[in-house]
Amino acid sequence: MPKAVQIVATESDSGKTQIISGLMYIFRHLKPFPFKGQNMSLNSYVGSDNGEMAFAQAYQSMVANVTPNSISNPVLLKPVQRGRTEVIFRGKSIGIFSAKDYWFRIKNDLKEKVFSIFQEVLSKENLVFVEGAGSCAEVNLKDNDFANLKLSTKFNLPFILVSDIEKGGVFAKIIGSYELMNKKEKELLLGIIINKMSGEKDLLKDGIDYIQKKTKKKVIGIIPYSENLLLPEEDSLGFTRSKFKKKVGSAKKISIKVIKLRYMSNFFDFYPLEVDSKYNEGIEFSYARIPEELDGSDVIIIPGSRNVFFDLKFLNDSGFSQKILKLVKRGKILIGICGGYEMFFRRIQDQFGIEFPRYQTVVEGFGFIEDTLRFHIHKKVGWEKIYIKSPWFSGNVLGFNIRHGSNDLVYFSKDNVFGTFLHNIFWNDKFRESLYRYLGVDYKSKFVDNFKKETKNWSNLLKDNLDIDFIERNLRFS
Repeated sequence: MPKAVQIVATESDSGKTQIISGLMYIFRHLKPFPFKGQNMSLNSYVGSDNGEMAFAQAYQSMVANVTPNSISNPVLLKPVQRGRTEVIFRGKSIGIFSAKDYWFRIKNDLKEKVFSIFQEVLSKENLVFVEGAGSCAEVNLKDNDFANLKLSTKFNLPFILVSDIEKGGVFAKIIGSYELMNKKEKELLLGIIINKMSGEKDLLKDGIDYIQKKTKKKVIGIIPYSENLLLPEEDSLGFTRSKFKKKVGSAKKISIKVIKLRYMSNFFDFYPLEVDSKYNEGIEFSYARIPEELDGSDVIIIPGSRNVFFDLKFLNDSGFSQKILKLVKRGKILIGICGGYEMFFRRIQDQFGIEFPRYQTVVEGFGFIEDTLRFHIHKKVGWEKIYIKSPWFSGNVLGFNIRHGSNDLVYFSKDNVFGTFLHNIFWNDKFRESLYRYLGVDYKSKFVDNFKKETKNWSNLLKDNLDIDFIERNLRFS
């Protein structure tokens, strides 16, 4: 009989993804499988089946040494612009829809398909950790829900409710969510986790006593907020949170800055750079939100974008473009990834209106590449290994495509300007090491080892602050 438990929350960015990643690691001997019926995120990955999926479920797989597969995330929603969202089902794009179309025309049909996929997962896997989406108690969304409590009640799936105390109002959020549950949902609620606690836990005693008396459910644990851990962010909301405290030293430093685009996608690309900056005092990594924050940088990265047109307009209107060109002339390294790389072309053409408004199908790019990049209506998705020759690195790198841009120039390198369509290239140790060495910092980066350290430290934090035995006893499916 398979075992499964769902983690739902009182709000978005509560820590569901990370809690499941820690549990996946703790129970890795059982080869657990992650599942999230619907995820809205621009942070996407390509699974072993060459299907597009949320990075969160790929990451949860990685920590348990499970090969990521898009079946873990049957529905991925990628906002293209206000009111328009691309819908990915079973790893493939089924189109771009208005919110109204998705809600009234698409979602109900997808619900039954997701339930069928989840049944398939349960038939194959020994242990499944299911992640809810956003708030579990949005009454206006319940009818067509297939990612939260409708999944629990349909499959008699026990669930744990997580609430983020950092945002405030934790007891009101917990009691409010509980009161909005129906009788069956309340029966399936196993217990409650309070996440991101700063300060003394004893201060919460009266509140915990109240919610345990009111709900008759156990508070399974209170997880402290740790600024010394560096885990991949669930979504862009996490960029507002403070990071680990960096040691101050006298070693030579190189500064790497990623421009925070409005429609930035696949920011997991830069997680290895961020981890390296934690483990080597000679490397500094940060996101730039205004042009002035690029001052002092050695490497500027324009990341992927789900809407190249609007993000290019943002760069031009904000003064980023002028700042970038000025710094490139001074010899600073500029790297473009996927959408950021597409901006390197002289012109960008979207005659199908995939991202651009129909009335303006061509826009001017930076012009580093004297060619027109044309958008193709069919998206190219899949893993690819290419040979790169740049001033700091020559060799093979493995990455993946998620793009509408149609051009055979998979990468471009000239002097201090480098770009590629491929995501994931910074996960290649030799590529990063060569860049550091070129800039004067000799660092043998073993990202996998450091990734394991962060994961192990996080799981140990969970073990110390959650009743893991209680969770294990209640892993069930009936």
